[in-house]
Amino acid sequence: MVSLKVIVSLLAAVSILSSSLFAEKIVVHKKDILKKVIKVEGMTCVGCEVSLENALKGVKGVLKVKASSQTDTADIEFDKTKTNMQEIKKVISKKGYDPE
Repeated sequence: MVSLKVIVSLLAAVSILSSSLFAEKIVVHKKDILKKVIKVEGMTCVGCEVSLENALKGVKGVLKVKASSQTDTADIEFDKTKTNMQEIKKVISKKGYDPE
């Protein structure tokens, strides 16, 4: 019969191995982070803001988004090593808005 001490030791080892195997390390250097405010024509309501924010949050490298239909802007924070303004504007256009 396996002792309780052996079982606890095995569980601890599995826990350590699984956390080290599956832990994703995300390292972002501040020099790689850009914050841009871009003009976005065509948003008329909060639903438009949410729709645009969700679409942009799906872009790899986009860290934060805040869209405003009142100011016709989108504040975007992104990792320039993973995406760029051209890709971000492409997503905005696909949602039916006009990025300037």
